Amino acid sequence: MPPFPPEPLVKNRADVLLDFALEALRGGAERVYIVLCDEEVVELEHTSAKSARELAAEVARAKRYRGSLKEVVSQWRRPVYYLHERGIDISRVEIERGSLIVVGDHDGLSQADEEFLAKRAVWVSLGPRPYLSWFCAAYIAAYMRGFAGRRRF
Repeated sequence: MPPFPPEPLVKNRADVLLDFALEALRGGAERVYIVLCDEEVVELEHTSAKSARELAAEVARAKRYRGSLKEVVSQWRRPVYYLHERGIDISRVEIERGSLIVVGDHDGLSQADEEFLAKRAVWVSLGPRPYLSWFCAAYIAAYMRGFAGRRRF
């Protein structure tokens, strides 16, 4: 298995992926899927990491397999949400535990992935501005615990 991060595959964005995964797991996510550009999925569950650097060591030992966003979403049997600026205000949606929340990076997802998610996911938004994925993970975790209130950014 190649080492993580596979630099050319994540376009030098491994730190962003790790920050996002760490914030999501710290926030209570049961599982985080990182879908890499070469259709490899890294599946993370629970962490004792206190930093992205520590999480990187855990990622090297994490479950990895061939797959895509479409495959992960298609196999999900609970509600699926896609975080996007054009989505409905997240405060108008009750996101139940065990839901899958899809978050892209600052470039967004591919057109094909967004077309797929238009049919399979409820699009939700933190507001009209884009935010860094690690912030979204922390905000959604707080929101689901009831601390974020109904305020829009």
